[in-house]
Amino acid sequence: MTWSQVAVVALLAIGLYVVELFAFMRATRRQAEQERSARERLDAQGTEIDALRERIDGLETAIDSLRRMPQTSGQYREAVDMAERGADAAAVAESCGISRAEADLIVALYRSRAA
Repeated sequence: MTWSQVAVVALLAIGLYVVELFAFMRATRRQAEQERSARERLDAQGTEIDALRERIDGLETAIDSLRRMPQTSGQYREAVDMAERGADAAAVAESCGISRAEADLIVALYRSRAA
């Protein structure tokens, strides 16, 4: 093998390595772009998860406050029952924890129905 042939083979080998280097750099760039895109999607999902957590916290707070609210329908049902049995407004108001005006109205409405 002559020196010129060795030089051609060496140049071909160097050329091949340069081509592979460019291919590697291109693949690395593509992978970096894919990672950046994945990071952006992950950040967006994290932001969405945080917003959903805040919304859930708000809903839990609303549910807790609804649970702590007095169950007025039971109070009024008991007041109606007492009025139908002939109780006076003062007794209805005290027993059911409603205002005297509410008790007067319930007694006036339901006492007349019972009579």
